Amino acid sequence: MSEKHDRGPAGTSLIETRTGEGRAVYRPSRRRLLRDGGMLLAAVGIGMPSLRPSWAAERSLKVSTYGGYFEESFNKFVYPAFTKATGIAVNSVSQPSGVQFLIQLAEANRAGLPPMDLCTTAQSERVRGDRNKMWKAYDTARIPNLSNLPDFYVGKGDGGVYGIGAMAWYMTLIINPEELPVAPDSWKVFWDALHPNAWGVSSGGQSYLFEVTARTWFGGTEILSTKDGILQVIAKMAELKPQVKLWWESEGTMQTAFENGEVIGGTYFHDVAGVMAKNGTPVKSIFPQEGGVIDFGSWCQPSASTKAEEACEFINFMCSPEAQGLMARNVGCAPIITRDKTDLTDAEFAAVSSEVPPIVPAIESRLTNLDFMTAEFTRMLTAS
Repeated sequence: MSEKHDRGPAGTSLIETRTGEGRAVYRPSRRRLLRDGGMLLAAVGIGMPSLRPSWAAERSLKVSTYGGYFEESFNKFVYPAFTKATGIAVNSVSQPSGVQFLIQLAEANRAGLPPMDLCTTAQSERVRGDRNKMWKAYDTARIPNLSNLPDFYVGKGDGGVYGIGAMAWYMTLIINPEELPVAPDSWKVFWDALHPNAWGVSSGGQSYLFEVTARTWFGGTEILSTKDGILQVIAKMAELKPQVKLWWESEGTMQTAFENGEVIGGTYFHDVAGVMAKNGTPVKSIFPQEGGVIDFGSWCQPSASTKAEEACEFINFMCSPEAQGLMARNVGCAPIITRDKTDLTDAEFAAVSSEVPPIVPAIESRLTNLDFMTAEFTRMLTAS
């Protein structure tokens, strides 16, 4: 059985699964947000809570996260463990992403009818929501396990802590080991003239290539804080053009090109590369010495939610080694607590994460300069 993933520019994806008889069956991948036509039920009803068994405890919490396989895995492995530990039942709610999600949630907050008590937000959504006063601040005294998280995963605003890390994933350097028996250990391999017209690299203003280039050649992502710095990074990216065969925006495009031998490797998602390897594709995912690019979602509580105590109990559980282990083993998430605090084996940890310090997305720059980054990236690609 083979699978084809397609995570588009907005972070969504579908998986095409082919059975032994060649029949194609489509299902959402774990970061597919919602199926087409089912985005929103109403302005204040972002998702339909899943049915809970009749024995569910009286205390409950509505939690929204990415749909499809991702949500199914939470329902099967994570939420039951939380309910067993606390007696609080979870009603699962799917959610869309991006600006549409924030607009609908803002209307729900104003109406006093939040469709969930906790939602999963991308970093940009978390920051935009805070600027628009959409989130309730947490009573961190009720979340002792918050100390397990590096400060990187804790969103702080004028009102206090409003966003707490939920789950993480990586973009890494992948190669076909049959084509490159000696694995590279640096992102600099993309700039190596020994491999012309060989790589598949993520494209566009939202590409992590900005962060990769900034860390590899300019010492860090601070250079992306100004337009002059962004132009310097893009000029360095332009040196890649002779080596890059595929500038991809759709995850599925890169997967197809790699599986067909059109490229020998490139930038890709560590978790999906692991699925490809299990399905027999010759692929090796590498965390270069400069680091893989880490991204993550955060738990945020809509300001109109009244379940502050239950929300803190949920987040406290999710910051525990038990929950982080459950998500790593069953959902494919990278743990957001330090390695020494988990009980993951070396193989389990390597399947989802790395001890190499990661490259962190330049979120503030993207919030301020995304249009500029997109336009200048396009100009670079189309220049002769």
